[in-house]
Amino acid sequence: MTDAQVAPATPAPTSEATIRANVRRLRKAQNLTQAVLAERITAAGVPFGEMAVWGIEKGKRRITVDDLYALAHALQATPRELLSSAPEALSESLVYEVRFDGGTVERIAADRVETDEHGWLNFYEGEHRVLFASVARVLCVRVRGAS
Repeated sequence: MTDAQVAPATPAPTSEATIRANVRRLRKAQNLTQAVLAERITAAGVPFGEMAVWGIEKGKRRITVDDLYALAHALQATPRELLSSAPEALSESLVYEVRFDGGTVERIAADRVETDEHGWLNFYEGEHRVLFASVARVLCVRVRGAS
């Protein structure tokens, strides 16, 4: 290739393309059908059908913030993992598994956890609070390793 023949730069994938790829990768790694993933998302409180999952994976459906959080919950991932083009490289945060009194389990990436004077457990990633919960509702917090 001569100086006059410069290869065009490959555009970086969009956030939605990255999420789509990670959803598909995690769904397949967990051996889930699109229908089962849709059922998990609906069970988490966001009405979702199999066609919605198909639409996300194929780029035919826009991904809202609510979708992002519901997908992360259903895939036992974090929103940050779904947004990462290199999820295996996310190492500065720990992944916490928080079990609540109603049986709900949340998986969150955070770099610190604090309890405040009002009885709230706060999980932070940088300066952003990514989860807060009443200590009275939390049954167990496990550190699952680096995200």
